[in-house]
Order: sequence, then structure tokens, then C-alpha cells
Amino acid sequence: MTKCLPFTTFAPHFQIVRAMAKKTSQPSKKSGQNESAGISDSTEKWLPWALAALAFILYSTGFSNQMVGMDDHSATVDNPAVRNFLIFGGFNLGMYAPLTWIGYEIAYILGKDSPNLYHLLSAIVHAFNVVLVFRLFQRLDSSLTVSALVALFFAVHPLQVEAVAWIAGFSTPLFSMFCLFSMNYYLKHMKDEGGGFGKNYWLALTMFLLACLAKSAAVTLPLTLLVLDLWKKRGFSQRVLLEKVPFFVISLGFGILTLYSRQHAGQLDQPADFSLLDRGLMACHTILFYWKKLLAPTGLSIWYPFEKTNGTWSWDYFASPVILLGILFAAWRSRNAMPLLWIGILFYLSNIVLSLPWSTFGTFELRSDRYNYLAGLGIFVILASLPDYLREKRPSWTGGAWAVVLGLAFIWLVTSALRIRDWKDTMTLIDKAIATTGDNFGKAYLWRGMAYGKASDAQKALKDFSLALQKNPELYQAYKFRGNIFGVMKNYEQSVADLTKFLEHYPEEVPELYNRGLSNANLERNQEAIADFNRAIELDSTFARVYRARGNCYLKIGEKEKGNADLAKYESMPK
Repeated sequence: MTKCLPFTTFAPHFQIVRAMAKKTSQPSKKSGQNESAGISDSTEKWLPWALAALAFILYSTGFSNQMVGMDDHSATVDNPAVRNFLIFGGFNLGMYAPLTWIGYEIAYILGKDSPNLYHLLSAIVHAFNVVLVFRLFQRLDSSLTVSALVALFFAVHPLQVEAVAWIAGFSTPLFSMFCLFSMNYYLKHMKDEGGGFGKNYWLALTMFLLACLAKSAAVTLPLTLLVLDLWKKRGFSQRVLLEKVPFFVISLGFGILTLYSRQHAGQLDQPADFSLLDRGLMACHTILFYWKKLLAPTGLSIWYPFEKTNGTWSWDYFASPVILLGILFAAWRSRNAMPLLWIGILFYLSNIVLSLPWSTFGTFELRSDRYNYLAGLGIFVILASLPDYLREKRPSWTGGAWAVVLGLAFIWLVTSALRIRDWKDTMTLIDKAIATTGDNFGKAYLWRGMAYGKASDAQKALKDFSLALQKNPELYQAYKFRGNIFGVMKNYEQSVADLTKFLEHYPEEVPELYNRGLSNANLERNQEAIADFNRAIELDSTFARVYRARGNCYLKIGEKEKGNADLAKYESMPK
């Protein structure tokens, strides 16, 4: 079991931030202005790297975590792009993410299926993102204190754990890194190039392209750039809008590519479980749900299912559009008195708008912690600005505001350290999720059954696959795994029944055609077995073992010429 570092290790960083706040809140005396400026410049250089070190130390406590059953192997060692060095060819898990696959490729070359290097890679990227966040808010004219607090919140918040501790979630910190680069270059373009299309503009555009090649979720960045224009009071002149055109063109292109890749993986063929009204209620509810998790990250899970009671939503779903509109209206009305409240909310919404449950893509979940990885900065800057705001409006409340802000940061740090331990293996993660938010319509039992199967605990795996199908008969993957286990256990009738159910929906899965053929052969149904082997060979003529199996079936029914030919073919093929 991974041990967390003692929290006294992290305490000095909070003291540094608190001390820094005191310095920046006091006006400089003339005699000490040059000295103070030197201290400030020095602090700006080392402070973001200290916060990055804190983030790295935090996530280093999870370096011994195993690969979990939710897509870790599919994204890495079982990903053809990684295993066969085909980085820019094809799709995987419904995505086209070649830069993410390059990261996995590096870890794969150095350590194969060892999880340590994948975790190390994620922790390094996350730590570097902390520095980029600090620089971003400095360029947005935030004080040293606010920039440091935002970076601190970003470094240690528990909602970040899924993106960083989950190996298959590496695409999120990676695309966010390129987005942060793009935003930083864009702000330098604003400052140094006066609206011209200079070096920083093209660097911002290049970083955006790289972000999209890491994960298509980056396509929302052009909206965020518009928010940055508003943040800097730049206005929306024709030139300002014109310079966004290349960004939106790239965004549209990758959006279309994403729809194609999702369709290629069959992820757009999900049942229409929710109406348009349902989707609107779900989206509004999810925004408020996320804000609550950002402020009070309790009850964290790897899924948060949408469930109706007797076919209808609970009252809070119907209230959520009204509450959300009320918050947005109040923030807009107070935009002059509290500009960061309005801007911060817009920053959040611009980054998360396409991750809201407008549609059902894939089979994992409709809302998730990792969608807040970059968007959460909009909420963090509101919190980080609270002490400065109260110092001006309610000076007597400043100390209390600092106690709340730093207290939250410490609680979030502790919670993250504990949450990282939840990701140590599939069984721990699934058990925690079931206890917190239920079985996610049977998918919890499917994933836990897969973990038991990898651990060679056939009985527990069979029990979980049966529970999964009892909860949700459309979890056809459970038929596949259960059918394969039944075959190993020589329960051939049940194996054929389960694999037939699976192949009705996935008729081109060669391993399952082969396995069903073996079960049919063991039941002396040689013609049915040969039909399965024929189809498997038609789909993959390089699958050596199927020739041996088909050859033996031919010999059993007296077709010696065909049987011997298949066996000779098997002997001549690389194993």
C-alpha cells in the first residue's frame, strides 16, 4: 500500500504564501522600494517552481499504484498506436490523440507495462502546468499573491487527482499544458505585438494545434481566448475577431474528426436515454454539481450517474436552471464592482461547455472530475482574490478570509493525498466508488470482474459479470469475459451461449470467434466450430492458432487433406 508523505512536509509552502501575502498587502517605503522590488523579482522566479515541487511530491505518493481496469491497458500497452509504433495512424478508444500516444510510447519503451513511468510522466506534466498557471495569472495582471494561490489550488485540488493519477487520463494534463502555453503566448501577443500577427501569435496558434493533437477537448480554447480579451478589456474589434478565425478553423476541423473517430468506435450509437429537456436539466445541474465539488470535494467517485426516481428528475434538477441563471445574472450585474467573479465564471464555462452531458459519447460516464482540470482555474481565481477584495471593502475580515483560503488549501491537499491512495488498484477504486455513488448501472461490476479475471480469481469474476448483466443486460462486454472464463472452466455450453450473445453485437471480434469455435469443437460441433474459424481467418489471416484448431476439426470429420494443409500452415507461421 502506498504511504502518504507526512503533511508536515508541505506545511512550509503554506507559510511562504501567507508571509508573501503580508508583504504584498503593505505599501512599500521609499527607502526600501528597490530592495522590495528585488525580493519580489526573486520570489516570482522560485515560487512557481516550489509549488510545482509540491505538486510533484504529492503525486509521487501514487507512483506504485497499479494500472486500473478502466482503460489503462487499452490506452497504453494494448493500444496498437503504442504497441506497434503507429503513432499517427488510426484511432483508439474513439479518440485521435497522437501526442498523448507519444507520451505513452516513451513510458512503454522504457518500462513496458510497468505503471511507474506512466505515473511519473503524468506527475511531471502536472507539475509543469502549475508553473504555467502561475505565469498565466501574472500576465493577467494578478498580484503575486493571487497568482501563487491559484497555482497552489490547481496543484493540490482533489478534482485533479483523476486526471493525474489515472494513467488513461494523461491526455487531460497534456492537452492542458499546450493550452496553457497557447494562452501565455496569446497574452504576450496582446502585450508585445499590438494586435499584429507576430511570433507570439503564431506560437499561440501552434500550441493550440498541439493541444488538439493531444486531446480533442482542447477545441474550446478559442472561446477561452475571447474571455482573455474581455479580461484584459481589449474589446472585440474586427482585428481581434479576425485573429481568432484560424483558431476556430482548427477547432472545427478537430471537432469533425472527433465525431468521425467516435462513430468509428461505435460511440455515437448509444441509446437515446434522455430527451432534449433532460439534457438541458442535466447540463445546468452538472455545472452546479461541479461548483459544489470544487468548493467542498466530498463524496468523490469515478462516476456520478444521472438517475430518475419513478421516471422523473428530483426537484434540484428542475431548480438548477433557475439557480444557475440567478448566479450568472448576479455576477453580470456586479461585473464592475467584482469583475473577477464574472470573468472567472466565464473562464470556467468556456473550458467546460463541450464536456457537459449534451450527448452520450462512450460508455464510461457523462460527468467526471477530470473535466474540471483546466476549467477550475476560473473558480480558483475568484477564491484567491477574496482576501484582497475584503482588504479593500471589509479590512476587519481580511484575516478570516486568509484563514478560510489557506484552510481550504490544506484540506484539499490532505484530501488529494487520500484520494490518490484510492487509485492504487482496480478493486480499491471500484469498491470506493460503489460505496460512494453506487454501481453505475452495472458497469462497476463489469470493471471489477475484469480485475478479478486478471488476478485469476475466476469465481469472483464470474459473480461480478453476472451481477453486471443482472443490473444491465446491455453490458455485452460482460458476456465476452464470462464466456471466455466458462470456456477455460470447460463449461462449454454456457461459453457458447455467452460468446454468441457478445458476437451478435460485435461480430468481428476475432479472439471471441476463435474461443467460441474452441468451445463448439469441445462439444463435437465441428461444423459450427469450422464456421467460426473460417470467419476468424477471413478477418485476420495471420492468427496462427486458428489454423491448428480448424485443422484438427477437419481431421475429426474425415477431411484429411484440408486438415493436414491447415496444420502445415500453422507450423510454417511465426508463433
